[in-house]
Amino acid sequence: MEKHQPCELSCKLNSACDCIHILRSMVEVMGARVGMDDVQINRMVLAVDELFANINKHGYKGSCGTIELNAELGHDALKFVFRDYAPPIENPDDLQGRDIEQVRPGGLGLHLIDAVMDEFHHQAMSDGNRWVLVRYLKGEDSK
Repeated sequence: MEKHQPCELSCKLNSACDCIHILRSMVEVMGARVGMDDVQINRMVLAVDELFANINKHGYKGSCGTIELNAELGHDALKFVFRDYAPPIENPDDLQGRDIEQVRPGGLGLHLIDAVMDEFHHQAMSDGNRWVLVRYLKGEDSK
């Protein structure tokens, strides 16, 4: 596996805006830097966008709020860290998506994130939530 120079991109976004272009740009820059193909990059864009949308819909209930995103390229992984100031999610059961077998729109975002990323973590904080999505740089056998 080729080692890459670490780098970092950060931004602060309004949760009520359509920020897919900003999120996509950050993911594309990081993915291209490590040589990912368009399919891999697009999958990560979907995961990042889904988390952003979930924070807006469920955390801020569609109201305006702040979401900070930090994209980090380490030697062996891409990491996307989201920080929101919505009410903290204390109960892990609140982070369960609906049953994957139920065929209807909505509720599959967490399954999508889990399918695309190698790690997905949540941390309740005193004034919000921290979300971490990690994609290991494994070469050809990546998700």
